[in-house]
Amino acid sequence: MSETARELLRSLMKDASTERWCEYMEMANKNFWTLQNNWMYRVETMYGQQAALELDGLCYGRAIEVAAYRLKRFFDFGDDDLDTLAKIYQLTPAGSYCDMEFIRRSEDKLIRRVRVCPMQLARLEKGLSPIECKSALEVAAANIADVVNPAIKVTEVLCPPDPMPEGLWCDVVYERHR
Repeated sequence: MSETARELLRSLMKDASTERWCEYMEMANKNFWTLQNNWMYRVETMYGQQAALELDGLCYGRAIEVAAYRLKRFFDFGDDDLDTLAKIYQLTPAGSYCDMEFIRRSEDKLIRRVRVCPMQLARLEKGLSPIECKSALEVAAANIADVVNPAIKVTEVLCPPDPMPEGLWCDVVYERHR
């Protein structure tokens, strides 16, 4: 067998519908989260939650930054930076892992909201407390915004360890400064 992965994928998906390609991409993103969640759990078990979160901010923060850069180069998202930010987020592994809502509060303000977080729910099912992911999310959220437009800043992050209202796991507020 001398096929490269790209050749094999072309062969297997040559007649695939757009829907089938979307399913493939969602599966690839879920595979990423399988690794991410297992990695976080193991690092937390061995070194504690603080070390796991610090490393997650560095690793996941960089991964989403690179993904945002690649997506921005690959697609034409249009001229609206906050709209581009939302679209890029939806196409990263995070976008197919959690159902994210994007709420436009004004021309220069966007809220990214997660009401159902599979990672937090899985932890609760295992009898674990929610992971205090705020510090890691602050890094990742700022990194993706900086790729889209350095004038977009994260002005607020609400997620554990913050007290969370029922039906909400996290909010990130982005504001474009002119």
